[in-house]
Amino acid sequence: MPLLPVFQSYVEHQVARVLTQCDRDPDSPTFGCFDRNYWHYKIRDFPSSILQQGAFTLEAIRTGQVLSLPPTTQCDRWAVAAVNALARQVDRRGRVDEYYPFEAGYPPAAFGLYAAGRLLLDWATHAPHLAAQVQREPLRRLAQHLANRLEAGATNQQAAGLAGLALAAKVGLIPNHADRIHSLATQLFQSQHPEGWFNEYGGPDFGYLTVTLDALVDYHDATGDERAIAAINRAVTFLTQLVGGDGRLPSTLNSRNTDYVVPYGLVRAASWNLTAAWLVETLFRDLHEPHHFAWSTDDRYHCHYLFASIVRSLPHLAAMEPAQQPYWDESLWLPGCGYAVYRPKAQPWTAYVAARKGGLVRIHRHQSADQPPILEHGWRITQGQKSWTSNWWSADWQITAQDHSLQITGQCPRTSFHVPTPLKHGILRLLAWVLRQRLIPLLKRAMIFRPGSSTGPSFTRTLEWGPWGVSRQDQLGAWPGGTAIASPRQNLRHVASADSFSREEFLPSLLPSEALALEQGQVINAKWDANATEPKGDRPHNQENRR
Repeated sequence: MPLLPVFQSYVEHQVARVLTQCDRDPDSPTFGCFDRNYWHYKIRDFPSSILQQGAFTLEAIRTGQVLSLPPTTQCDRWAVAAVNALARQVDRRGRVDEYYPFEAGYPPAAFGLYAAGRLLLDWATHAPHLAAQVQREPLRRLAQHLANRLEAGATNQQAAGLAGLALAAKVGLIPNHADRIHSLATQLFQSQHPEGWFNEYGGPDFGYLTVTLDALVDYHDATGDERAIAAINRAVTFLTQLVGGDGRLPSTLNSRNTDYVVPYGLVRAASWNLTAAWLVETLFRDLHEPHHFAWSTDDRYHCHYLFASIVRSLPHLAAMEPAQQPYWDESLWLPGCGYAVYRPKAQPWTAYVAARKGGLVRIHRHQSADQPPILEHGWRITQGQKSWTSNWWSADWQITAQDHSLQITGQCPRTSFHVPTPLKHGILRLLAWVLRQRLIPLLKRAMIFRPGSSTGPSFTRTLEWGPWGVSRQDQLGAWPGGTAIASPRQNLRHVASADSFSREEFLPSLLPSEALALEQGQVINAKWDANATEPKGDRPHNQENRR
């Protein structure tokens, strides 16, 4: 089935869900706001500015890309209102918020300016009467503020900020910033790992990498900087190396645990890159089917990331080159990110290991076999109210790689659940009022990075693979009073856009289901035999030895 009707079908099913997020009442003081919790439910006392990327959906309707909705003058008013709603949210110092008042967050500034700048650039050419209605002074303050900020830990945010600044300069919001934009671009391109990925809190993340590609395409449109094209091509090569025989990426291996990809940057790249065209066709061929990952993305991220990228792809699908499937080596070891990939010749499966995530394993079987992946999510260890996990992206894991084998050794990181309360939110707002943007690194340290947290039981995982299958041996050190159990799919590293529902949550784990007492050390052996008849319940392993 051609891709355009596939994309259009998804858009027709979902567009009303996105429009519901927008305040469409022209008499409302919050006209154009996309934070429904603020303007409608009134359970928040400030709007989340990052949600104004929903303006891309209004622009798609306005330009006739959404077939079921007419491009009327009402759409013109809504689109302008969405940009002006962002302008209203900019304070006198050019700051905007996302999660709490006084946050002065980088992501809402970067993605907000990116969306407004892209629309203003398009309107300058095709709809100057709309551009003339935009409140530009607050957007100038926003751009000036953003020009003095840098986000090195999450490259997708910096890429969006770079695109926003380049677009703002193109439409005259920030004159005389060419040197600053070029300097930021140089830092970003130099940060790309030789393996093709950009840093997302310590490693690669497929979802956020494609968000970066969206931004780099628009940065190139605004500047003509050919370094962006080279960076996009390297990222496309990285992604194509990781697609399994079932046409899916091994999402649970991500550094930030996202389980989606966005298409706009890939679709634009497909006009010159044949493997990018293959990626789009492979990852989005069944977008119109309810089992596709896009259907389970939560409303917040669906509105301002995924759906915006999908509707922006519509006018560019026809320009895609014919798809060209990449060539894969049988074995691939990427030491920078710690990914091992094995594709045995004449065998319809692909095995993955994420060494820097405690050696997580996935096995994808060919789509023609109509079989789900085989997977596991590491261990969780509890001792009273304390907990540790092996499922944690960390540079602390010691990795020994050889042909067809890996050993991962370290101590399990300490984890915790963060449960909000009115008292905690009151303290958060007080600290935010005092510290402003200086609070953000402290929150990231506590909820995401948790340095020095590798204090739990010792853990060693030894993996071997070949045409016969995959074997695994886990050694858990003694931890008196502790109990180990197979982890669920959820990861305890806090990432707002993670933890969407996946049908993989119903699949059995490659690990044993019963709890293991750690009064003394445990050794757990398991083997997945590629040629064995699999038992009922798709539990394709045998627990060969445990003591």
